[in-house]
Amino acid sequence: MKKAIILSLTVFLALDAIAQKVTFMPQWTPQTQFAGYYVARDKGFYAEEGLDVDIIHLGASSTESVLDVLKSGTAQIVGQQLLQAVVARADGTPIVNILQLTQKSGLMCVSREPISKPEDLDGKRIGKWRQGYSEFCDIMEMSKGIYIDWIPFVQGINLYVFGAVDATLCYSFSEYISLQMAMGDIPEEQIIRFSDFGYNVPEDGLYTLDEYYDTHKDVVDKFVRASKRGWDYARSHRDEAVEITYRYIDKGHIVTNLATQRRMLDEYLDLQVNPVTGVADYAAAREDDFNEMINALIDTGYIYGKVDYNEIYR
Repeated sequence: MKKAIILSLTVFLALDAIAQKVTFMPQWTPQTQFAGYYVARDKGFYAEEGLDVDIIHLGASSTESVLDVLKSGTAQIVGQQLLQAVVARADGTPIVNILQLTQKSGLMCVSREPISKPEDLDGKRIGKWRQGYSEFCDIMEMSKGIYIDWIPFVQGINLYVFGAVDATLCYSFSEYISLQMAMGDIPEEQIIRFSDFGYNVPEDGLYTLDEYYDTHKDVVDKFVRASKRGWDYARSHRDEAVEITYRYIDKGHIVTNLATQRRMLDEYLDLQVNPVTGVADYAAAREDDFNEMINALIDTGYIYGKVDYNEIYR
């Protein structure tokens, strides 16, 4: 018995010694938006692939971005939105998509008054994130020929709750839930969803740099495979996924509540469902939609040259 224990320990230590180390950073603080990765780590899915994965986060008030962290080598894989990755690629950062997670956009605008179309936002003071996540709003503003007084915020809903803005940008799985928690049901006539007006490009995915992809293709494949497994498990074990996520929330001293995190997970999992196939299949963006996004970015001066579909989706 003693020999068996020693042998098992020896094998475990040997496997641990050869595990390939990977640092992963989601694009925000701990929450169920990233539950699948927490599940993959805590259920041992990464370890079964021979990976030793460390999940790190930026602070809510950090001036860095996940792109900064990726370029510095602090993390080898990060979470990022497709549009922001395209802009980064156009600016010379050799970033590549290794997994397209969400399949549709959750971007919304909540107003204090009835709105039915983007043009109704003309002349409004609207809150938006200080660091990114709202490029399509700028594209919309320029393409529609309207003027919006953008008021930057770091996080949260306080600008809207306390009347400092006429409207605020939010995501269906995040700030919108917090707004409902704080203010009760919000009438549909005070909401526009950008996906209803031609701005429905898939958002969240996993990214790495070309060099890491080329030199660690096996690690990338293992990380993607285990991450998919984590998300599939979270979809069918939602309460457990929330429980696992809360270990990271507590460790990060994040102020939230169980109801918010449960609703966030439900909504985020819905965004992963491909509207064409009806299942969460992790499909890359359609090439036609991708090229339409590129043309919109060029037309509005966000980028100054084409980004090839196959440069992002290798």
